[in-house]
Amino acid sequence: MLIFNTTYKVSSSISNNWIQWVQKYHIPFMLTNNIFTNPQIAKIVGSEDEEGISYSVQFKIADMQTLMSWHKTNAETFQHSFSKEFGNEVQFFSTVLEIVE
Repeated sequence: MLIFNTTYKVSSSISNNWIQWVQKYHIPFMLTNNIFTNPQIAKIVGSEDEEGISYSVQFKIADMQTLMSWHKTNAETFQHSFSKEFGNEVQFFSTVLEIVE
């Protein structure tokens, strides 16, 4: 089992709008194929600075092959939608974490 984590640096002026967008659009989009589960949004403690606030959005996914397959067919749609909605007001990068039980 893996965690697909995306860390976002969100301009303070749009933070509330961004959170609403994640809840209303991003999470439902990620859950449509039934391959991502357990979505969660977390504010990174102590991350506030002049550039904004950092957040982590995480989903569980079965394995890397499933993630790569999803990425090939859906990442471009997400990136286009995200860029159209927020432009340069939000920056992000993704990491994959392996759950160690």
